[in-house]
Amino acid sequence: MVEVLESTFVAPSDETPKGRLWLSNLDQVAPRGFVGGVYLYKRTDATNFFSVEVLKASLSKALVLFYPLAGRQSVSYDGRAELDCNAAGCFFVRAQLQRTFDSINFQPSPELERLFVPSVEMAGSPFVMLMIQVTYLKCGGVVLGSAFNHIFGDGRSGLHFIRTWTSIARGDLSNIVTPSFDQTPLRACSPPIVKFDHPEYIGETVRSTLASSMTKKFTISKKQVHSLKSRFTKGSFPLTSSFCVVVSLVWKCYCDAKSLDHDATTNLMFTADIRDRLKPPLPKNHCGNAVVRRSVRAKVSEIISNPLHDVVERVKAAIDSVNDEYVRSLINYLEIVKNQVFATTEVPESHLRVVSISKMPLYDADFGWGAPELVTRWRVSGNRVVYISDEPGINGGIEVVITVDSPTMHRFEQMFDEELNARHENSSSSGIKIGRKNQIGQSKL
Repeated sequence: MVEVLESTFVAPSDETPKGRLWLSNLDQVAPRGFVGGVYLYKRTDATNFFSVEVLKASLSKALVLFYPLAGRQSVSYDGRAELDCNAAGCFFVRAQLQRTFDSINFQPSPELERLFVPSVEMAGSPFVMLMIQVTYLKCGGVVLGSAFNHIFGDGRSGLHFIRTWTSIARGDLSNIVTPSFDQTPLRACSPPIVKFDHPEYIGETVRSTLASSMTKKFTISKKQVHSLKSRFTKGSFPLTSSFCVVVSLVWKCYCDAKSLDHDATTNLMFTADIRDRLKPPLPKNHCGNAVVRRSVRAKVSEIISNPLHDVVERVKAAIDSVNDEYVRSLINYLEIVKNQVFATTEVPESHLRVVSISKMPLYDADFGWGAPELVTRWRVSGNRVVYISDEPGINGGIEVVITVDSPTMHRFEQMFDEELNARHENSSSSGIKIGRKNQIGQSKL
């Protein structure tokens, strides 16, 4: 059992702007609830290793810059969500657990969330914006769990805060970038003009239980990724991204492993960052939900029977279509439909939902006692969800975490292994044995 030693609210160390912060339409349709990560730190010889005084003092200073995180979620007179910047503080928990790293399965799961992430019940309010828990383990290591209210922003916004907090903790102020919470560049035009269809923001929520599902992590080496991408190059220039190739392969294998009706429609949904796609682009320091949902639809038979190249082209075309005109159309569409839109929490059996945090600085979280050994999500959002991230360290591979029902997982694992073997068979120097499982149920590809 986790023993809570302290629970308190940490407020900004200096005066901060007060009042209501307007949120864009993209914030309004962000999934409700909390998201974040779990960071593992091994014990060092430092005398003040993970001093709670250092953590709280630096957190208090970081909240001066990120003052909305010290506020509360609220609602405006016309029913729009907004942030009440009242400096009430973020929720901070200090705890201990008489277990070691080796005895804990650090895969996203309800247990991981229960052990290392505060709950809204502990905080006393579902409207708090940020919750932090620092847990000291029997082995001397530390686990830090973070939970951001999703309405505050997307993954890049959350990581911007983590990098700022850790920089302040270790006394390195040279690279701190002051965030911008100005959402007016994402306002709808008047009158709102819609030029495209946006089916990703309409639909029924389909409930399904996680009780019979399995979550597994597959690590694809840098060499294997290169081998896959080499089929889509012109000269020495890649014609597509690692994300496109890996996600297309996952989609193809899933449709086959699930034994879906070949006449059924399958849908691959993912999010695209719009910061650099707008004209003019959003500033680099923009904080908020600056991602849009995009999807690719096809007959199951088209995904299973057609070559991987065809699937990659479909995914790439959908990504490339997210430009300034498309995003403006979506923002205007959301202005028109307003509360008729909601974030889908589950997807039909023929659909996959992809969340990518690849190319994000997950491991730039050094409080002064070294970078984390591992960073992982603590929550699985539901069945048929795929998470894409970079492999830790300098290996340059890609990690794929997927949650599906148990029978499908067994077939998917075999097909995914076979596909990677087939694509990688000419790279005999890799020395990699496909399909080995380590002690926490992951597959090392």
